[in-house]
Amino acid sequence: MPYPSQPYGQYGQSPAPGPYGPPLQPPAQPYGQPQYGQPQYGQPQYGQPPYGGPPTAPAKSRVGLIAAVTAGIVAAIALGVVLALTMSTTVLDRNAVQQDVGSQFEEREGVAVDLECAQEMEVASGATYECTGTTADGEDVTLQIAITDEATAAYTWTEP
Repeated sequence: MPYPSQPYGQYGQSPAPGPYGPPLQPPAQPYGQPQYGQPQYGQPQYGQPPYGGPPTAPAKSRVGLIAAVTAGIVAAIALGVVLALTMSTTVLDRNAVQQDVGSQFEEREGVAVDLECAQEMEVASGATYECTGTTADGEDVTLQIAITDEATAAYTWTEP
């Protein structure tokens, strides 16, 4: 079966068919070279932006929101500190009370005592606290500490 002749080459010659059919035709345009008026790959056509779609509005800044939240946090912390300072309570130094009462007990009773005041002693008029200890003779002692003046944090001690 003969194959129809096709134009080939520069001068329109028709080559004879080969054993596997007619020879392949070269492309009408060499590969990778655009014709005039057609965009090359990766290049925009005339009138189109070079980097994709139309330009968009810039994203809104969150600096104002962050500043407002930070200011709120700082204000809350400052309020907490002020409340803590105004509502804080004065407490007696346990070590100081144990040493002072221990030395006074030794002067009055003639025997040394090792005291321990287990709880925090808040300075409030009329408040009482207990301290326990052992004398140098091995006797167990319980002493009561009573706040007598809140303004000066004065106290007295007694054996109940």
